[in-house]
Amino acid sequence: MVVVDSSVLIHLSRIGKLSLLKTFFKKIIITPNIYEEMKEGTIGISEFEKALEDWIILNKPKNLNEIEIVSKLERIEKPDASIIILAREKRDIILSNDYALIKVARSKSIECWWLTTFILHCLARKKIIKEEAKQILFDLVESGMRLDNAVYTAILKEIENM
Repeated sequence: MVVVDSSVLIHLSRIGKLSLLKTFFKKIIITPNIYEEMKEGTIGISEFEKALEDWIILNKPKNLNEIEIVSKLERIEKPDASIIILAREKRDIILSNDYALIKVARSKSIECWWLTTFILHCLARKKIIKEEAKQILFDLVESGMRLDNAVYTAILKEIENM
C-alpha cells in the first residue's frame, strides 16, 4: 500500500482525479493529521469524504510520541512527521508533493514518489493513456500545483517516450 500526503490529495481533488489513486493502488492510507488538513477548505472534499467510506484507510502510527520528536528535530510539520513514521512502521512508500517531507523521508530510507512520478507509473501500467497523462499534468499546474518549467518539460518528454 501507500501512505499519501495531503499535498497529493488536495491537488487530485481540485482536478476531480482523486479516484486515480484507487485505480492504481486499490486502497491508500492516510493519518488522522492528514485527514484534519483535508477538512480545512479543500475543493473536492465531498469526493474525499466518500472515498473514506470505501478505499481510503485512516490509520495512525503506533508510536505517537515519535511524531513530536521527528517534527521538532527535522523541522517539519506534525502531519508530515506522522506520515514518515507510519510509512516506516508499515514499510510502505510515501506519495507526496512536499519537498521537505520527501527529503526527510528519504534520509530515513523510505521510498517516496512525487505526484508526477505517480502519473508516470499510472501511464506505465496503462491505467491512463498518454493524452490523459498530459491533461492531468496540465490540470494540476493550472489548479495551482507548483512545477518548475524544466521539470514540466522533462515529464512531457517522458510521457511521449512511453
